[in-house]
Amino acid sequence: MKPIRQVRLFFQEGSSDKVYEASIVEDGGAYTVRVAWGRRGAKLNEGAKAVKVDLASATRKFDALVREKCGKGYQEITEAQQPAPVAPPEGQGSGSLVTGRRAKIGPAAQLLNSLEERELERFLTDDRVIAQQKVDGQRVLVRVGAQRESEEIVATNREGQLTSVARPILEGLSYLPADTIVDGEVVGDALWLFDLLQVGERDVRGLGYWSRFTVLSEELEPALNGPVAVLPAFQGTKAKRALHARLIASNAEGIVFKERDAPYASGRPASGGPQRKLKFIKSADVFILENAGNAYRMGVWDQARIFEVGKVFAGTTNESRRALDERLRSGERPVAEVRYLYATADHQLFQPVFVRLRDDKPSEQCRRDQLVDTNREIHGTSGS
Repeated sequence: MKPIRQVRLFFQEGSSDKVYEASIVEDGGAYTVRVAWGRRGAKLNEGAKAVKVDLASATRKFDALVREKCGKGYQEITEAQQPAPVAPPEGQGSGSLVTGRRAKIGPAAQLLNSLEERELERFLTDDRVIAQQKVDGQRVLVRVGAQRESEEIVATNREGQLTSVARPILEGLSYLPADTIVDGEVVGDALWLFDLLQVGERDVRGLGYWSRFTVLSEELEPALNGPVAVLPAFQGTKAKRALHARLIASNAEGIVFKERDAPYASGRPASGGPQRKLKFIKSADVFILENAGNAYRMGVWDQARIFEVGKVFAGTTNESRRALDERLRSGERPVAEVRYLYATADHQLFQPVFVRLRDDKPSEQCRRDQLVDTNREIHGTSGS
């Protein structure tokens, strides 16, 4: 089937070397916008951003996709403009051409890879590893400015870019030594600190985690005030098992494990790493309402009315997307199992992941009361 319009784009910079393709094709008397994306040279993912719409709607969607990608630094592949054999370094590739990118003014955060459930026992019994509750909010690193009007307390996000944090939180750090850099998570109206990069002018990133945490919790904690506190940490098998049991019983989000003697390392390791996280994943059966272009709208029954619970795309494959689109075209409401980290206060599924289609369950059985609320309170005090 010959496309009516098509474009091939590429993005190259640092570790990123990827392509994005979009086309408008005739589809049973209407028009569909098809897309493909992935790492250059590898098998591409495929999907549809508009299914069986009129030509004007398909054209609008196609143009919007191209604008969005070009705004992120993608460039069109033409006879005169081709991807380089190897992606250029950070700051020299297509991503560097984007205007309005926020500058990095602070250190990047240390990021965690996931832990498989089968690995849990080893981490619980390893005395070289400590445990903390997993909190999920806004990751921030805060540098306390020198005590002069010209240098304020500055908060940056996980990438080191300037971010906004509530004034009471920043004021709660104001008594720390000038130039101190702390790492934590804003959850609701509070900041929970769990790491330390610098104390005054002394860089402590090279110290092991427990040494950094000890300075944070014993030397700096008394200077904290307002909605700022140190996240408890637990060492020893007994204390870690007790924490894990409390978190499971209270429907918390998950647990984090950190190597006691590992230094602070910005970024995320390719695999494994000295800090790992285990999310307590929930699952639900939902019905799919439509392909909304960038994801599939999900719904459940709330008594006699349809209640939407968000959109899902993660976990879908070329094959499952084709199956979903075919069933939606025929007027079905296909039922799918999805996993999610938690349901928000208004029952929107957070971080949903498509697992499978369920032919064994009618949509009438997908009900709102199956959704599990998550307790985001912080549990316990540090112990061993």
